[in-house]
Amino acid sequence: MSALDTSSTGLQAFLSPRTAQSTVWPVMRQRASALEPALARICSYHLGFVDEHGDPSGAEGGKLTRAGLMTAAAEGVGLRPEDVRCQAAALELLHNSTLIHDDIIDADELRRGRPAAWKVFGAGLAILAGDALQALGLQMVVDDPGPGRAEISSVFAEALRLVLAGQSRELTVRLGPGSGIAEYDRIVVEKTSALLECALVTPALRAGRPEHVLAALRGAGRHLGLAFQIFNDVEDIWGDPAVTGKPVRGDIQRRNPSFPVLAAMSADSPAGERLRLLWHADGTTAAHLREMADLTEEAGGRHTAEQLSRGHLDSALEHLGQAELSPAASAELTALFDRIVNRTA
Repeated sequence: MSALDTSSTGLQAFLSPRTAQSTVWPVMRQRASALEPALARICSYHLGFVDEHGDPSGAEGGKLTRAGLMTAAAEGVGLRPEDVRCQAAALELLHNSTLIHDDIIDADELRRGRPAAWKVFGAGLAILAGDALQALGLQMVVDDPGPGRAEISSVFAEALRLVLAGQSRELTVRLGPGSGIAEYDRIVVEKTSALLECALVTPALRAGRPEHVLAALRGAGRHLGLAFQIFNDVEDIWGDPAVTGKPVRGDIQRRNPSFPVLAAMSADSPAGERLRLLWHADGTTAAHLREMADLTEEAGGRHTAEQLSRGHLDSALEHLGQAELSPAASAELTALFDRIVNRTA
């Protein structure tokens, strides 16, 4: 189970070229380049602005998913995208800090089709670069003078706290049949949903919307994170690496219990029993991983995961409908939710 990672295709899949260029991307580039030179180079490399030598690069930089959610929600509450430009850029920097750290923790050598930052610059400097992006993102929010600054700053700090708690829980809590699914949900809500909730709630705070609107947007973000993460777990086992940007069955190889595996291991069936035995064995060959994937599907883990992902997406859309956004923004966010979860074009 990895953090929500939406870096497999062009950054403008979720934002129009005009919005991406004028609202978020230049802010991220400028702020990252102003860091201490060594950290600026690593962060700019990770974000796709430069290559490993520091020269300008046209590398993939991510989809700006959270910025897309925030700018669409801003329009829904009567704001302009520019009104949340700083916050949208800051949230993307916070998200990217978690990706730098995730790659080190998971020993993933590739990020967006090229060597991960830690493989190029070393783990120590990459850790500091991730820390620098976290500090920078929070500083940008605290320093912004617009309406709702205190409330927005608190939401950002809380989101980051939850992400770190979820990451820690993922590494320390033993997930298994039965109680494992409840723990899984908690980790996803912390590690994946928190930043999505932040993206949707921030414009409403800036616009001074009432608590019932904030609650609806939080619910939308929570269920969107669960829908995406569960579907992402399915893709990790059965997806196309050309689409996901990651080697297939990475979670199984690392024995990170994803939702399909947890559901399958909870099944009272020969396939579930065999999977439980293999899970605790040491085999990591391609044949071993393929057998565990096949057993997961045979025990019903894939079907259960796909159904639950769709259910959480439906719940996210139901909460979105209660947020009193403009019809145009609601339609845009509905389409965006579907693209985030299902990776549709």
